[in-house]
Amino acid sequence: MLEPVATDDVRYIRCRVLIVCEGQQTEPNYFRSFNMMKNSSGLVYEITCGGGGINTMQVVDEAIALRDAACTAGNPYDAVWAVFDRDSFVAAAFDNAVAKAEANDIGCAWSNEAFEMWYVFHFDNRCTPMSRKEYKNVITRRVCEAGYKHGKKAYVYKKNDPDMRRILAQCGCDERRAIRFAECQAASFHDRKYHTHNPCTTVYKLVRLLLGEDKEFIRRVEENMAR
Repeated sequence: MLEPVATDDVRYIRCRVLIVCEGQQTEPNYFRSFNMMKNSSGLVYEITCGGGGINTMQVVDEAIALRDAACTAGNPYDAVWAVFDRDSFVAAAFDNAVAKAEANDIGCAWSNEAFEMWYVFHFDNRCTPMSRKEYKNVITRRVCEAGYKHGKKAYVYKKNDPDMRRILAQCGCDERRAIRFAECQAASFHDRKYHTHNPCTTVYKLVRLLLGEDKEFIRRVEENMAR
């Protein structure tokens, strides 16, 4: 539910965003780092992360169910997103989940093969296929090359790290450059066989929204506030 919020004499709009994730920790930990963030577009995001431990189609079904329940209760979300990976799921199941999300107006932030592809784009404009088994070594190497250390110990990437967004920032990574890399790679595919789009992630779309740079979402927010 959109509502104005006065903070330090600046008028912000609080937006409720639901993000339903396949993973139980990696994705929720990352997106919670945006929680209640104020941005230059005058938006403040109240983020709710749901799901966890469910498969691709279940993520989309849960997002639809929670969205509809919130609407029925008179407290609708301003944006609803499903976040899931290709991993080893059957190709048809993955492609059908993407198609169902799109057909039901659910934002879809999918990754092939895994969410960590989004982290890789913070360092490299990767355009060759990549297995989820490679992510740990690539991220570890690139973070170490940036001079980051975990205390006195050498850094080793750990899945579910709640500080990953902060670590990327401390490595000098630019989220907007990662968005450009990911968007360019996604645009290189021209069919709907999403399971073959590797490497690819559309997480950049959700991050762009949370940074206050999704112009279409901002337009809808402004229109809703004017009603």
